[in-house]
Amino acid sequence: MQECVKLYEYLAKRIPKQSILVYFTGKKGFHIECEPVALGINPSNTLPKVFRYIATKLKKDLELVSLDFSVYDLRRMWRLPGSKHQSTGLYKTLLNPLGNDSILYSDQETIVNYSSTLQPIDVAEQSFAYSANEWYRENIYEMEEDEKRKDNPLDYFNKFGSKAFKDLKETHKVFDRDALLHGCSAVARLKKQAEEQHFLEHEARLFLCSILTYTEDSIKFLHEILSNCSDYSFDKSSAHINDWVKRRQMGTGGRPFTCDRANAVGVGCGECKLERKNKWAQIGNKYVETTEKSSPSPIRYAYKNIKKEENNGNKKSR
Repeated sequence: MQECVKLYEYLAKRIPKQSILVYFTGKKGFHIECEPVALGINPSNTLPKVFRYIATKLKKDLELVSLDFSVYDLRRMWRLPGSKHQSTGLYKTLLNPLGNDSILYSDQETIVNYSSTLQPIDVAEQSFAYSANEWYRENIYEMEEDEKRKDNPLDYFNKFGSKAFKDLKETHKVFDRDALLHGCSAVARLKKQAEEQHFLEHEARLFLCSILTYTEDSIKFLHEILSNCSDYSFDKSSAHINDWVKRRQMGTGGRPFTCDRANAVGVGCGECKLERKNKWAQIGNKYVETTEKSSPSPIRYAYKNIKKEENNGNKKSR
């Protein structure tokens, strides 16, 4: 019970209390559940791996001896709230209904007596919590960094080979809104859809996020488009944008949609005449040209690359 309270107090500093559900199982154990809406958790095949990673980290960081990992097994049963335990006759009981944790902080005898009769299992209405989502995503980033450390960069180099080396120049992007809207009919169409229908499909939002997250100006334009949707939330949109940028920085995702991918999920222009070019892979502070062809992307229209001249410091567009 002490470890249950310890874990609850740790989570309560990061997740709203009404989004942390602590149950007495009806025998001797406790279940702690975190509401996915508050953390911004979406359905995914990787969730079991993510949850196990977070649990492993918490067990180590908080020195939790009694944390049971068998609950993550595929065939493991999870007792429903309000169900009666077959051997004790006690109910699986919510100990902090609607965020009120007074029962949780009582003693074992009080909890057992409280669980001898069926108690309310009402859960507060949930909403997205930016800080909770940030904590959840940081755990995912750490997991992905751990996996990335296992990769051998030489394997990647050998896989693609090289035709030449290219020095990495100091550059920054300048967003060109007009060029993007003129060059990519898909982005222009989705902008108009948001303004007139006040709705964008999930894939459409991902597509726009993949293109419009490289500069402050482009992110502002992305918010401008999304704000026309009836379900727009600045905090939730910002969390998704930050996640996209973070994954790109880590090299684990966040890449711009290609025209092929956009067309495949039904948000592209339907056809693309952009030229395919060789991909360049970054190795240390160098770029290596590979023989693999890149699929064209609307990002070519969205930005101008600006580099600083080494001699006089003047900026030059390219």
